[in-house]
Amino acid sequence: MNRFLKGAVMGSAVLLLAALLLQTAIVSAALQRKKSLRAKHVDELFNRNCARCHGADGRSDTPLGHVYKAPDFTDVEWWRKNASISNTRTLKSIVTRGKAGMPAFGKKLTRSEINLLVGHVRSFRKPVGPP
Repeated sequence: MNRFLKGAVMGSAVLLLAALLLQTAIVSAALQRKKSLRAKHVDELFNRNCARCHGADGRSDTPLGHVYKAPDFTDVEWWRKNASISNTRTLKSIVTRGKAGMPAFGKKLTRSEINLLVGHVRSFRKPVGPP
């Protein structure tokens, strides 16, 4: 292979690699932006629909939280004692249909929004480490 052809092949390979790296960076930035928008959306959803009772921090240390005895989602003991209702499926049902003093959100929110909220509620759960 002559020098000119080798140079052209190497140059093409470098350009292809640069294009792939640029494409990867663009896709990564777009995914990061999408995650950021999604996190902002779920925070807004939670603050608009849940925080008046459950508090923005999930601790339910609000006047309405005390009135309705809303659970502290950051309490490891609550998650342990309520394992039968704290699974994702049951939490979705509770948000959709309501329970006790909690109103139903099934007609106000979309299924996707309810799924986001349940994921957010579950994110308050602290991992249980070794004693």
